[in-house]
Amino acid sequence: MKTTFQKEIKLIILFILLTGGNLFAQVKMYEESWILPTYKVEPAEKAPMFYTGESFQGARKVIYPYALNDVISNEKEEQAWKALLLENEYIKLCITPEIGGKLYYATDKSNDYNFIYKNNEVKPSNIGMTGAWVSGGIEWCVLHHHRASTMLPMDYSLAENEDGSKTIFIGETEPRHRMRWTVGVTVHPGKSYFEAELSIYNPTPYTNTFLYWANVATHTNENYQTIFPPSVDFATFHAKNEFTHWPISTEVYRNQDFTEGVDISWWKNVKQSASFFAHDLKEDFMGGYDHGTNSGTVHIGDHNIVKGAKLWEWGSGPRGQATEGRLTETSGPYVEIMVGAFSDNQPDYTWIRPYEVKTWKQYWYPVKDIEGFKNANLDAAVNLEQRKDNKVFLGYHSTQKVDKAHIILKNGKNIIFQKDLQISPEKAFTKLIEVEGSYNFTELYTEMIDTETNEVLISFQPVEKKRAEKLPEVVDRPPLTEDIPTVEELYLTGSRMEQFYKPSMNYYEEALKRDPTNIRSNTAVGNQFLKNGDFKKARSYFTTAAKRITHDYTRPSNCEALYLQGLTLKALELYDEAIDTLYRATWDYAYHSAAYFELAQISCIKGDFEKALHQINESLSTNMKNTRAIGLKSSIQRKLGDFEGAAQTLVNILKTDPLNFRIGNEVYLIAKESGNVQEAEKKLVSLSKKMRDFDQNYLELAVGYLNEGMLAEAEDILLRYNGNNPIVNYYLGYIQDKSGNNERAKKYFQIAQGISEDYCFPFRLETIKVLKKALEYNKNDGKANYYLGNILYNKQPEVAIEYWENAVKNEPDLAMAYRNLGWGYYRHYKNFEKAIPFYETAISLDNSNAILFTELDRLYELNNSPIETRLKTFEGNELVVNKRDDAFVRQISVLTLAGKPDKSVEYLKDKVFSYREGNSRVREVIIDAQLSLGRQYLADKNYQKALDHFLLAQVPDEEAGSARSGNRDIQVNYFIGQAYEALNKMRKAKDFYKLATVAEALNRPGIMSYYQGLSFLELDNKTKAKEIFEALIENGDKIINKNIENEGDFFAIFGEREDENTRNSQAYTLRGLGNKGLGKTVQAKEDLKKAVELSVSNLWANTELTEL
Repeated sequence: MKTTFQKEIKLIILFILLTGGNLFAQVKMYEESWILPTYKVEPAEKAPMFYTGESFQGARKVIYPYALNDVISNEKEEQAWKALLLENEYIKLCITPEIGGKLYYATDKSNDYNFIYKNNEVKPSNIGMTGAWVSGGIEWCVLHHHRASTMLPMDYSLAENEDGSKTIFIGETEPRHRMRWTVGVTVHPGKSYFEAELSIYNPTPYTNTFLYWANVATHTNENYQTIFPPSVDFATFHAKNEFTHWPISTEVYRNQDFTEGVDISWWKNVKQSASFFAHDLKEDFMGGYDHGTNSGTVHIGDHNIVKGAKLWEWGSGPRGQATEGRLTETSGPYVEIMVGAFSDNQPDYTWIRPYEVKTWKQYWYPVKDIEGFKNANLDAAVNLEQRKDNKVFLGYHSTQKVDKAHIILKNGKNIIFQKDLQISPEKAFTKLIEVEGSYNFTELYTEMIDTETNEVLISFQPVEKKRAEKLPEVVDRPPLTEDIPTVEELYLTGSRMEQFYKPSMNYYEEALKRDPTNIRSNTAVGNQFLKNGDFKKARSYFTTAAKRITHDYTRPSNCEALYLQGLTLKALELYDEAIDTLYRATWDYAYHSAAYFELAQISCIKGDFEKALHQINESLSTNMKNTRAIGLKSSIQRKLGDFEGAAQTLVNILKTDPLNFRIGNEVYLIAKESGNVQEAEKKLVSLSKKMRDFDQNYLELAVGYLNEGMLAEAEDILLRYNGNNPIVNYYLGYIQDKSGNNERAKKYFQIAQGISEDYCFPFRLETIKVLKKALEYNKNDGKANYYLGNILYNKQPEVAIEYWENAVKNEPDLAMAYRNLGWGYYRHYKNFEKAIPFYETAISLDNSNAILFTELDRLYELNNSPIETRLKTFEGNELVVNKRDDAFVRQISVLTLAGKPDKSVEYLKDKVFSYREGNSRVREVIIDAQLSLGRQYLADKNYQKALDHFLLAQVPDEEAGSARSGNRDIQVNYFIGQAYEALNKMRKAKDFYKLATVAEALNRPGIMSYYQGLSFLELDNKTKAKEIFEALIENGDKIINKNIENEGDFFAIFGEREDENTRNSQAYTLRGLGNKGLGKTVQAKEDLKKAVELSVSNLWANTELTEL
């Protein structure tokens, strides 16, 4: 008789057999608190940050309605972060939902290699769109690069799947576009890869554009190599305005000289920061390999969709490494081996139509022991390389355990090596194989087969490549409107500019100037007015377009103008006209689904749910992925009492989109209204956890119901919110008004007015009518006017400014409204004199906000206000100003300009600045202060003190900085030489003059060129000095006479254009310094005096003028 123990053993063996031996191949998913050394991001900026015209990562830097979060503590502290973890027997990965949903690290458990970079510290720098950004991991750059929410908490959800895999979902609704994105990161049993399924959903009625890149960081060192597929011949820069050969560059690329032939795939060979985008990707893999640890990272994605592959590096040189030292303390340098979907460059934005969903999958896995890879797919990676003595190296790495693998290597048709083996992620195959006799490497072929399934897991054959000598053509900047010959080209140029988030209206306006009834240009202009909430203007343009396409009773092929006109009429609440127009739009398949969705909403508003059900079914018939339509259908069915049907409508979407709050809310309402109270409570708890008491989640969900006339549902959602947001109360008042409860409406409006405006940045067009309704109850509600101005400034600035004027009229102590008025008159009207008093009033009401000092001083500078006025603003406010780097830097600049560099240097002592990519002035200001103080000591003949401060001006440069005035090392070395000469240390002086002459200058002669010329004079090279001074005069003349092409900043990655006075002041400085260098004192004095007249903030024009 068999014992119980024997039976149990047999059952276990049977279970193992039935489960394919994967008893121990289980996936663990858990949540924990993770303590990390952290430099805390200080509370976000209270001032709303409207659009300035500045570029960020090659597109418009539109921050609002996000808050600026760019002030970072210098103190390290231990902080607990929420960590979501996934692991199986091969890999472990961590996601941090509070740090933008970043995949913080991924580890190969077999060798403890972090194949996705792990930063041991949370050490933010100002690299993100709104400021704080942390290096390492995988940053999901969705809609824009280094997206605005990269350091903000994200929505998340955990899911267990039927196949044993487990998924962490991360996502958000992005407020500027109101588009949703999610990423589901899945780990499977028995696989060494993790899967990321991305979804970008446009739940709006508008066509938008988006960018997507996964910013993947990996640890790097001198042994690290980035691997693009063998077919990649070229790399290109941002906007494709420069190309080089890959991997062996023979060009000067981004001011780095590779002309001797440099393998730029190796990190050690690229000394300065650079981006390399793979040009014309044709395979499904890319990655990187650390030849020192014999480990690497592979990415897999369908190259027809995941079209972009990019290498970014700070550079292995001293500047790059100094910069990387600002981002971590113990984790070392990294490279970013990025991959982009629907994109192959940055900026490179893709269109997404109304209610469209784009989804795709990407995979990453660790690879080891095979010394690199030449081909890779989801099953395996293979490497085949020629070695000495007629030998070849062959390596295979598998992403799963294969019990019966068969590897072969052929030379032509002859098998020269074969082996049967077991292979797994833990144990790769490698072999050094001798090939007998002579052979052609490109005739070798290798493959690995799973003999149990007879499937070829992966194969590779080298291809003979001829070097393509000619580089691809670079992108040209768009011509000026007057230089574009046709209306067609004007429209296409405008469309491209709009697609890439650059100013486009002037191209459309020029097209309409030439052809006032042009269909596409009228539609494009109307669309911009529609998105900006200017419905009356939008309607006029759509009317013109519609009239032309329907001329002579024509049934148009393209009904975009009719569809957009229908949206406009709906927004104006002209429902009958909207219905007629939208139905005509449904005749065009392209707008069939979107137009029927809008019609269903109107029917719901009218309470005709039977009709709405027919319309929403029509909408879904041509777009079954529209989750808003799915949610609306369920709502309609619920309203009609069909709870079973409503629940059935949601079945499929629940698993694939667990962060869809509309779907989750409908599940809750179906249970509640069908009488299943216990289930309803359970669903509500789950939904509330996912919504995480984030005000915008509640508002977005409620507004969706309001747009369909479902007041009770909207109110229920807003009442669940536990925070204290004035806009929530304005909406509750609006709902009460619509429900006929005037007294309750009035009460909510009063509550809203009494709540602080701090951090309240409303942005939805729907909120405009809510706030206008509040003003009908109380026309003296300054807060409602203030919020209306905030919503509209980036859309209709003149109207916004009127609302802010009403705000201060009714609430004269509303400091931020005065600041906004200053902003509006400064930024929009360019009326600096009118803007200044508003800023001064704002500071007098509340001097605790450092950014107001930054903005006011910038305004003083543009207005050419006296330095004394600027100095007085900062006096007594040092503690506040010290809270923000930009305000502090401005104070230091003003002190230096005021002839008080000693104060500047005193304040700078022990000051620690945050790194800011692209537009930091910190280094410039420190150098100015030290050189100015040194010059004072030099004039007083205290030569040693002068030398001390000149030496302190040797501030290390950082990568991706600004250096607008040129290479400051030239000027610093010149003055050090002057001090040594004054000390009679001529050899040392000459050494520094030589350093100044050999330092790299800008392509065009700049202010620093003058000090290079002076250095040549000190070395008795008068010919070279004369050449430089004459070039300065020539360049200054060109700018003054407007002979230098206005480049329009089309290729600008960062920054804001200088104003004309500043630009002209610099031009007169160039000419003045050139004349001064040539000994033409009268002309020099004239030019430098003019430079100072144009800008009293021109430090070096002032400085050099005093010596004449």
